Amino acid sequence: MEHTNEHIVKIHPRKGFASVNFAELFEYRYLLYLFVWRDVKTRYKQSYIGIIWILLQPLATMVIYSVFFGYLARFPSEGVPYPVYILAGITCWQFFSRSLTSVSTSLADQQALLSKIYFPRLLAPIAALLSSLSDLAVLFLMLLCVMVIFGVPPSFNMVIAFGYLVLLGLLALAVGLILTGLDALIRDVRHGLALVTQLWYFASPIIYPIELVPEKFKVYYLLNPTTPLVQGFRWALLGGNVAAPPAWAVANSACVIIVLLLIGAMLFQRLERTIVDHI
Repeated sequence: MEHTNEHIVKIHPRKGFASVNFAELFEYRYLLYLFVWRDVKTRYKQSYIGIIWILLQPLATMVIYSVFFGYLARFPSEGVPYPVYILAGITCWQFFSRSLTSVSTSLADQQALLSKIYFPRLLAPIAALLSSLSDLAVLFLMLLCVMVIFGVPPSFNMVIAFGYLVLLGLLALAVGLILTGLDALIRDVRHGLALVTQLWYFASPIIYPIELVPEKFKVYYLLNPTTPLVQGFRWALLGGNVAAPPAWAVANSACVIIVLLLIGAMLFQRLERTIVDHI
């Protein structure tokens, strides 16, 4: 009888609230690159005007809001032309909302691969976040062009603006990690997220400055983690009379992000053990 020595490797999710295996994620870095490149390449593959679609919505929103809120309602804009002021907010929000949506649906979007090959499931939400950076790059360049048109020079604190974008991306990843497993099990989650994101949009200083919020509500308003991040991005990029967010509010947002990342990672690891059987 012929005997063969077979090396059997059992692959299973890590149990409980074990920490994320960063070494394994690094080992699969090329697969992460393939996921990101595939998402970027196929997003507008069947579109005739491709990347222009990324610009049309924020530009149209900027024009409409500038007419109604900047010209007719005369919303203040902290000494910055209202189109530039609102486009800075829209750039932040487009990046955050698209990242959040992509991360939240990442497991369901990868369902064809999940049941066929093994890879760290955390690659899916991370790839979804990284693929959103391509849209952000286009939006940021458009914002710089609009700033040039309206004669608004970038602030000397412009580098700090990228720090606020990083925090927004981490916030999207944190909330998305909490939701992505639930979305794969209950598809109603993505519909609820669309409503929550819309409400969150108006609860953040996108189309109006913080100074319009009544003083007695301002502390509670600043507890919204996106509020100081959007305001901080504007301040760092536009400078001038744009007020910097309070340091305590930025610190609060950072703490919220850390807590949500921990909760999201633990919940993700708990759900990934049974997720393949339900999608």
